[in-house]
Amino acid sequence: MNAKTTTLTDKRRDIFRRIRSRLEAAHKIFVVSHLDPDGDALGSQLALGEYLGKIGKEVYLLRDSEVPEKYAFLPGVENIRRAEELPEDFAVDTAVLLECPSLHRAGSSAKFLTNGVEIINIDHHPDALELGTINWIETEMSSVGEMIFEYLQAVDQPISKEMATALYTAIMTDTGRFRYPSTTRRTMEIGGALIEAGADPRRICDKVYYDMRPSTVALMGRILNTVEFHLDNRVCLLSMSSEMLNETGAGISEAEGVVDFTLYGRGVLAGAFLKEAGESATKVSLRSKNGVNVGEIARQFGGGGHFAAAGCMIEQPMKEAKATLLTLLEKAIDDR
Repeated sequence: MNAKTTTLTDKRRDIFRRIRSRLEAAHKIFVVSHLDPDGDALGSQLALGEYLGKIGKEVYLLRDSEVPEKYAFLPGVENIRRAEELPEDFAVDTAVLLECPSLHRAGSSAKFLTNGVEIINIDHHPDALELGTINWIETEMSSVGEMIFEYLQAVDQPISKEMATALYTAIMTDTGRFRYPSTTRRTMEIGGALIEAGADPRRICDKVYYDMRPSTVALMGRILNTVEFHLDNRVCLLSMSSEMLNETGAGISEAEGVVDFTLYGRGVLAGAFLKEAGESATKVSLRSKNGVNVGEIARQFGGGGHFAAAGCMIEQPMKEAKATLLTLLEKAIDDR
């Protein structure tokens, strides 16, 4: 396999040198991604974890939230441990944060970032903070999975079938099946290289998108039945109540990806998926196209993400949160 068709910039070459030096000097490392992990978070974490094991490091893969069932097929996913299971005196010399724009997004793993812990921060979000001793932030990258692939190539690490499966899943999901604007020629070259290394594109796509539990299908039906169009069909809203979860027997992670349906309507420029988070708060996922900036809306509520894909928590009941969002989405559409 040879996917080295891109020339390393001096800046990236220096970042790779610094990351490699730190990782090779480390003894005990933990790797964590953000709360409510998605395919990019999990796939990147697993591939990097396998690499660290191969170079002889004691490595811990940590999480706070449940792993969505759709990703249960990923090799080694059962080895991603809950941070709360570790003893209070757990300590490492190095931590790798994957797409955690803030320490809050790292969840309870952040408590292990004590003085003396070297932090490698890898992210592709535009609102990423420089949290680490080493900060590798490239907003032009389609995914952290793409970034991890580039690093592994730079250090001449062979890509195993398991790594290929994890990284293909990471890139495929974060590019919306290779259709988001972040998908570049290089992204497609990497996808091809991962297939060559053993990733099965049909199986991976089927597992993530087309192998749903009956409860997931039932929940999706309930959610789609809430569809609302506003502002001359330029905005589409979907919502989910706690009652829907109880009635279908679904877990909250089974709603992952439903927000994408908000952009399927003809003429829609922006969409939002609202989820009850108690009586007085609403969790919101946002999507957009054609130049509508939903990332800025999310940041107004302490959230974040990308220009066209973001999320936040609005401290209002769903009805009020919906009205607030519609006002902001109308402005975002008018400002594009």
